[in-house]
Amino acid sequence: MELSLLDGERLLHQSPNQVVSLTTHRVRLHRASGSAAHIVSMMLEKVSSCEIRYLSHPWLVLVGALLAVSGVLALFQRVEPGIVALLLLLGGVLLIAYFASRYHVVSIASDGGTRLSFETKGMQREVVIGFIDNLEQAKNQRMLQLSQGGHSQAGQPNVLYAAR
Repeated sequence: MELSLLDGERLLHQSPNQVVSLTTHRVRLHRASGSAAHIVSMMLEKVSSCEIRYLSHPWLVLVGALLAVSGVLALFQRVEPGIVALLLLLGGVLLIAYFASRYHVVSIASDGGTRLSFETKGMQREVVIGFIDNLEQAKNQRMLQLSQGGHSQAGQPNVLYAAR
């Protein structure tokens, strides 16, 4: 979906899948799939915090490792091969599930209580940190712009940097 810009607003950064957009005035999340759509838009002056969270399910590793070790021990105890195979298979499936279910989430909170969150699947760590750096710089510039009455000293709207 094409982002409709406000008067004097410029696009600074947009995720490759166009889900998250950062402009000189706001940050916007637009997710759509099938019959559902989710849009959150937050003015930069309302951004109060930004975080990157790493989410995983460590219990999958613990249970998977215990099952796999139990399978190996059962093999040496000459337990029925079907039980050994089942223990090893379940342990392996849980270990694979752990690695497949890990993800990073960027969460941006506003001072009004709303939260803009998105997964960073497929994005390199440096790109995600760069996005947060860009957000902080854009907010700082926006706050300076608003404190100066909305224009730079030359009477022109403040422009941060070109879209990447």
